[in-house]
Amino acid sequence: MVTPTVTTGDDATAASSSVASRIASAVGTLLPWRGVVAPWLVSRLLCAAIIVGARSWPFDAGLRFRGFQIWDGVWYTAIARDGYGALPVGNLQTRWPFFPLVPGIMRGLGDLGLGDQGSMILVNQLVLLIAFAGVYRIAQRHASPRAASLAVWALAVFPASFVFTMIYPSAIFLAATVWAFIFVEDRQDLAAAGTVVVATLARPNGILLVVALALALRSWRRIALVCGPAIVAAAAWCGWLWDRTGDPLVFYSTKSAWPEVSVIDLLTEPWRYDYAWPHVMLAVAAGWVVWHQRRRLPVAWIAWTAVLLVPPLFTGTVGLGRYANDCFPPFVAAGQLLERWPSWARRTAFTLSVLGLVFAGVMVIRYHRIP
Repeated sequence: MVTPTVTTGDDATAASSSVASRIASAVGTLLPWRGVVAPWLVSRLLCAAIIVGARSWPFDAGLRFRGFQIWDGVWYTAIARDGYGALPVGNLQTRWPFFPLVPGIMRGLGDLGLGDQGSMILVNQLVLLIAFAGVYRIAQRHASPRAASLAVWALAVFPASFVFTMIYPSAIFLAATVWAFIFVEDRQDLAAAGTVVVATLARPNGILLVVALALALRSWRRIALVCGPAIVAAAAWCGWLWDRTGDPLVFYSTKSAWPEVSVIDLLTEPWRYDYAWPHVMLAVAAGWVVWHQRRRLPVAWIAWTAVLLVPPLFTGTVGLGRYANDCFPPFVAAGQLLERWPSWARRTAFTLSVLGLVFAGVMVIRYHRIP
C-alpha cells in the first residue's frame, strides 16, 4: 500500500522560499549592482537632470520636461498618433524615413491608456537596463569582471548617452544587438532571430546586423535560422512602403530632405558643417578603440562596428554620434583598455566623458544642435 505524501505548511513555505531564492539569484546574476544597476541608475539620473535642466533654465517657469520628446521624438509621436501621413512630395521632411517599431510600441501604450510619450520614455529606461546587462555579460566573456564593469560605465556616461533617455530607438537597438550576439554565442538561435528582427524594425541600419552575425554563425543553416526572419521582416516593410508610396526605399530617398553631410563635405568645407563634427569625432573615437583592441575582439564585433559606423561617413555623418553610442564593441574594448590604465588616468577619462555628456546634452536640448 502506497502512503500518500502530505505537504505540510512548513514544506510549502520552504518550497516558496527556494523559488524566491532562485529568482533572486537569477536577477542578481543578470543585474549585478556594481556592474549594471549602479551605472544605469547614476547615468539615467544625470541624463534626466541634464535634459530637464537644459530645457528649464533659467527656471523662471518651473521645470519643463519637453526635452525628452524633441527631435525624432516629435516624428515618432506623430506617427504613433496619426500614421505616416501623406505621400512624400518634393524635398520636404516627412515621416517616412522612420521605422515602425517605436511608433508601434507608442501606439500600443496609448491604446492601453498608459500615455504614449511618458510610457515610451519609461520603457526605454527599462530596456536600457537590459542592454547594460547584456554589455556586462558579453564583456565578461571576453575580459575580466572589472573590465566588464568599466565597459558599462564607459557606455553609461558616453557623451551621446543622454539620447537613451529620450524618445529614440537607441536603447532598444543597443539591447537587441548585444543580446543577438549573446544568443548566437549561446547557440540560442530562435532567441537570436527575434532580437535581429527587433533591430531591423527599429532602425534602417538594423538589417546590417545580419552581415556581422553571419561571420559569427559560420553555418548556412544557422545563418538562415537567425537572419532569415529579419530579412523577411525588412522585405515586408519595404513591400508595404512600395504599396503605399510606390518607392520601397522611401525611407532612404526622403532622407535627402535632412541636412546630410558626408565626410567629403566636411573635408572640403569644414567651417560650414560645424554641427556634424561632434558626430564624426565620437565615431572616430569608437572606431579607434576597437581597432586598438582588435586582437582581443571577435571578428564579428569588428565587422559590426564597421558596418554601423563606416557607411554614414559617405551617406550622412549626422547621427554618427548616436550610432557609436548604440554599438557595444567599442565599450567592451574601452573596458579592456581602461583596466590597464592607472587609476588617475581612468578618473580623468571618466571625468572628461561626463563633462562631454553634460556639454552635448545642453547643446542638443537647449541650443538645438542635431543629436
